[in-house]
Amino acid sequence: MKHFKLFTVSALLLFIFGNCASSTVGLATSNRPIPNTTYETIKTVDKVFTWYSIDIILIGASTDTPPIDKIYSDLVGTEEADAIVNIRYYNEKAVFGPFLRHRFGIKGDLVRFTNANANTTTTKGKTR
Repeated sequence: MKHFKLFTVSALLLFIFGNCASSTVGLATSNRPIPNTTYETIKTVDKVFTWYSIDIILIGASTDTPPIDKIYSDLVGTEEADAIVNIRYYNEKAVFGPFLRHRFGIKGDLVRFTNANANTTTTKGKTR
């Protein structure tokens, strides 16, 4: 009986305090293709978005969807920018028993395209 109590208390403490965290990182040049386009940097942004989910072995339920598209549109829309360049992002997941906390962080430069050097091309692909 003594060993059973010790095992039960140990398992309960491990379940409560046995947290786990994982993280992924990445780089991207831009959120949209901008070949041979001149632009000016408006502002550097650094945002973190958090959402939660419940995961019990094979059954999981999220309280929200990952807001990746919303993040891009919010960042570009706030400063009336055309794109985000030099994107550095990370995705963290922390496990607290059956509860998960997801954090998505993004850093990048908001840019606006300049029309001063707009090239016009002919049908043969040569610049005029």
